[in-house]
Amino acid sequence: MIALIIGKPDSGKSKRAEALTAELAQEGQKIYLATMIPYGKEGEARVKKHRLMRADSGFLTIECPYDLKMRLKDDAIFQGTTCLLECISNLVANEMHADGRKACKDEGIVDHILDEIAWLAQKCRHLVLVGNEFDKEPSFDEETTRYIRLNHLVNERIRALSDCVETI
Repeated sequence: MIALIIGKPDSGKSKRAEALTAELAQEGQKIYLATMIPYGKEGEARVKKHRLMRADSGFLTIECPYDLKMRLKDDAIFQGTTCLLECISNLVANEMHADGRKACKDEGIVDHILDEIAWLAQKCRHLVLVGNEFDKEPSFDEETTRYIRLNHLVNERIRALSDCVETI
């Protein structure tokens, strides 16, 4: 099963996604795939907050900010597990700025991300994904506008793959 929990930043998506992951996993293994690269004190504080939120929840945490297939070569670890990928918007930003991808067209980046998510979904029993919805603001610079557009495209494609979509 693939589930997408989506909403505005700081809306409680992470808490809901962790609860759904626990519900789906029951007594089975839960894996938390962390995609955030913590830049600066604010980023470090956000990572610390999320680690504290799940401290006693039994997750195996794997840091994987981009290139899931390449970085998660030991895919046997996912057999029969419930995985929570937190979050799609970080993955989009990281993939946008990964070496060799800055010049890629939007569809190339979207296809790459969806290919990796489909691969992951095949490896685990359940996959819970967290995504952000952003308001479109005409005053954003070109790169931020592209980031928002890519998030929207990835979210829409994940919606089509998902068995369950919850908007928070």
